[in-house]
Amino acid sequence: MFFNGNIFWFLMGIIFVLVAAGFKAFADERGWVITWWKAVLGILWYGIFTLSFYAWGTLMGENESSAGLKLFIFGMFISLILGVGLWRLMALKPKAPVSSE
Repeated sequence: MFFNGNIFWFLMGIIFVLVAAGFKAFADERGWVITWWKAVLGILWYGIFTLSFYAWGTLMGENESSAGLKLFIFGMFISLILGVGLWRLMALKPKAPVSSE
């Protein structure tokens, strides 16, 4: 099958690199400061997002389409909530240092 082959995982890696490069350009354009822990949170969010699709496809192949759809909707709901929180966290401006005059 296609999803078990090396080509699929190669294409998934290409998509990940393109998404990461696009996000980096987007963050630079907006003036966001991306620290290492924000990058880790972004990668974890992307993993949860893609695993929702992967679980849905796996359960569809196992003839458990209703469970797959429910898990997919649940995963997308969690991704939406975490995505909004992550967006607000990344868009936060660093506080200006307080001058001691």
